[in-house]
Amino acid sequence: MSLMRRLLLLAFIWGWSFLFIKVSVEGMTPFTVAWGRITLGALVLVLFMRRQSLRLPTDRLMLRHFAVIAVAGSVLPFTLLAWGEQRITSALTAVLNASTPLFTALFAFLAGQERLRRVQVLGLAVGVVGVGVVAGLGGSDLRSSAIAGSLASIAAGACYGVHITYSRRYLTDVPPVITATGQLVGGSLLLAPLAVGTSVAHGLSLTPTRVVSIVLLGAVGTGFAFLLHYRNISTLGPTKASLVTYIIPVVAVAVGVLVLDEAFEWRLPIGGALIIGGIALVTARRPAPAVAAPATEITPAVVPD
Repeated sequence: MSLMRRLLLLAFIWGWSFLFIKVSVEGMTPFTVAWGRITLGALVLVLFMRRQSLRLPTDRLMLRHFAVIAVAGSVLPFTLLAWGEQRITSALTAVLNASTPLFTALFAFLAGQERLRRVQVLGLAVGVVGVGVVAGLGGSDLRSSAIAGSLASIAAGACYGVHITYSRRYLTDVPPVITATGQLVGGSLLLAPLAVGTSVAHGLSLTPTRVVSIVLLGAVGTGFAFLLHYRNISTLGPTKASLVTYIIPVVAVAVGVLVLDEAFEWRLPIGGALIIGGIALVTARRPAPAVAAPATEITPAVVPD
C-alpha cells in the first residue's frame, strides 16, 4: 500500500471516529463511551499480541508507566471528547483536537526534552490564535455550553501532549504495540467502575446505530487504528507518518457536515488553517549544519482521537 493510501486510510478512520463518538454519547454516558472504545480497542491489541507471541510486562515500574499513560492518553482525553461532543459538533471537536502537536511541543520544551526556536515559538502563537478562532472566542452568540465543550476538546489535546511527552521520556525502549496495549488494558480497568456507576445512575439507551458506532469506534477507530499508525511509524518514519495530522480535521469536518447535517461555519477552515500552519512552523526542521550534528527537533505527534 502506498504512503498516501496508508495516510488516507488512517485519516479516514480517525476522522470518522468523531462521528461515532457523537452518535454513541447520545445513548451512553461519556465515561461509558470512553470505556467501551478503550475496552474494544484493548481486545483487538491483546489478540494481535497473542498472535505475535508477545506478553505485557507486569513488573511494578511498567505497571506504573501503563497507569500514567492510560490516564493521560486514554481515560481523560476519551472521556473529555465524549463529554465535549454532548455540547458542540463533531466537526468543531476534531479541529480543536488537532491542537495536540502544539501541546506536545510546549510540554516537551517544559520537560527539557526539546529547544524551541523562534520559528517554533511563532508556530505556537499562530496555533493558539487558530484555536481561538475555531472556538469562536469573542463571538457574542457563543453559549456557555459551547465554551465548556470547546475547552474539553482542547483539554483532550493537552492530555495527549502530556501522554506523548511522558512516553518519550520513559518508554522509548518499549515496543509501541506493547505500550499501546498496556495503555488500553490499564485504561479499561481504571475506567470500568466509573462506566458502570454512571450507567446505573443515568441508564443506557442503546439502538442498533449506537451499538454499531461504539463497536466501530473501539475495534476499528482505536484498536485497528493503533496498529495501523504504529506500522506507519515503523515503515515510513515518524515524520511522514505524522502527515495524517493535517488530514484528520478535513475528513471529520466533511463527515460532520455531510452525514450528521452539522452546520458549516467558516471559522472552522479559517481557524483550522491557522492551527495547521502553526503545526507546520512548530515542526519545521533546522537545516543541517556543515560540521556539527543537527540539534534534536520536534516532530508532529499523532494520537488516536
